[in-house]
Amino acid sequence: MRESSQRSENSEAAAAPPRPAGTFAALAFRNYRLLWVGTLFMSAGTWVQQVTLGWLAFEMTESPWQVSVVVGLRTFPMLGAPIAGVIADLFDRRKILLINQTYLSALALGFALLLLLDLERIWHLYVFSFLSGAGWGLNNPLRQTLVANSVPKTRLMNAIALNSMAFNSMRMIGPAIAGGLIQFFGAELNFLLQAAFYGVVVLLVIPYRAEYAESREGRKEQSPLADLREGIAYVARERIPRYAVLLSMIPMLTMMAFIQTQLPVFVASDLNSREGGLLGVMYLGMGVGGFLGSLFVARFHAIQRKGRLAILAVAGAGVSVLLLSQTDVWWLAWGVLVWQQMFFIAVMTTNNAILQSVTPDYLRGRVMGIYMLDVGLQPLGGLTAGLIATYYGVSAAWAAGGATGLALVGVIALLAPEFRRLRL
Repeated sequence: MRESSQRSENSEAAAAPPRPAGTFAALAFRNYRLLWVGTLFMSAGTWVQQVTLGWLAFEMTESPWQVSVVVGLRTFPMLGAPIAGVIADLFDRRKILLINQTYLSALALGFALLLLLDLERIWHLYVFSFLSGAGWGLNNPLRQTLVANSVPKTRLMNAIALNSMAFNSMRMIGPAIAGGLIQFFGAELNFLLQAAFYGVVVLLVIPYRAEYAESREGRKEQSPLADLREGIAYVARERIPRYAVLLSMIPMLTMMAFIQTQLPVFVASDLNSREGGLLGVMYLGMGVGGFLGSLFVARFHAIQRKGRLAILAVAGAGVSVLLLSQTDVWWLAWGVLVWQQMFFIAVMTTNNAILQSVTPDYLRGRVMGIYMLDVGLQPLGGLTAGLIATYYGVSAAWAAGGATGLALVGVIALLAPEFRRLRL
């Protein structure tokens, strides 16, 4: 297997087209470009949906708890990400992505029609969020494995960072568009846009080919359950993947979950803005931070001390959440969100690259599925944030989340000296 993998890497280097060094090196590869442009449209649909669902939930119920439930139901099915990883390793990844994006487009179109007919109820939001989350639970590990299958290993870190940049560039534009459309036209048009964006992704995936995927010949035949156990055992046994997964869960559960679920409540209650426009502006700030964080990693993808970078980024994200909890002026909160998201995206991108660099391709889907369990566990953090915010306010919830995250990353830093010293 090792000799075969080495031959594959050598052939990649020989067959690869001229590759410019620098921030956009991975875009020299055609199939990666198709995937990257698809990420732009996919991300636009995602962030339009994220803003609109949270706003609809609060508009219909005036309850921070209900906002957490709706957003949580969207992420809960992502607990099935390890199963999605098994699917990504068993079947043709391109064909599964085509089916997945078609499903998400049809789902968004159906919900838009429901809103246009004025038939919506809060339970409709529950159902739509859950079904949408089920689609994303398959999409996330699948798309990440395809990123690694689109470039040689020498460009992997850069490709992952650029993919994150594409996602976060639309995070800047999508929420602002969503907020404006809510204010002037209502939520219906937002879901029609989502359906159209996902449809464009389908068209882009059709000519895509996973050029750098390793051959599956000689792969051990076993049951899907055995495949799942093999992936779990790999992460549990190997120290670097294990710490990378744990270090990604900390900011997702104690920081991102708290901010995502309670930002609509913060804007409406603490900033006294209920028109939708300011919420879009705040999400724009998060997108700006995410874009800058991924741009930093793309530009400096040759940094070798990736373990230390990940630990410092988590700590920076935690301090930013604590600062955010003490802010009640919109422009100051906007600035803090930019910094918080810079740190957050830097750690997630770096950990993603660490995992994909050390994991063989035949296990990559399953390992990425386990890695993305943090998204499925996000409702635990969101519901906790909703409970704290209901009784003590959003500021208290954010302070609790930031402090908890800082304490946990300190423990990881002390217990994992080999991760701190990691060089890739």
